[in-house]
Amino acid sequence: MSIEFLSHEDVCQLTGARSKAAQIMNLKRNGIRHTVKVNGWPSVTTMAVTASGPASEPTAWQPKKAG
Repeated sequence: MSIEFLSHEDVCQLTGARSKAAQIMNLKRNGIRHTVKVNGWPSVTTMAVTASGPASEPTAWQPKKAG
């Protein structure tokens, strides 16, 4: 499985911003998982913004003590 990243233009369109700081601020504000590259630009995987990929089902609460 290879990891695919959004292009710079895709991140600009997603965030509505063209500067590094504004893109990072917008991604944080919207809760979109990202990393910041060594050059300072944010990097976003396609899985962070799409529904594709493995989805984990929430598990039901289980008590730790036996009755």
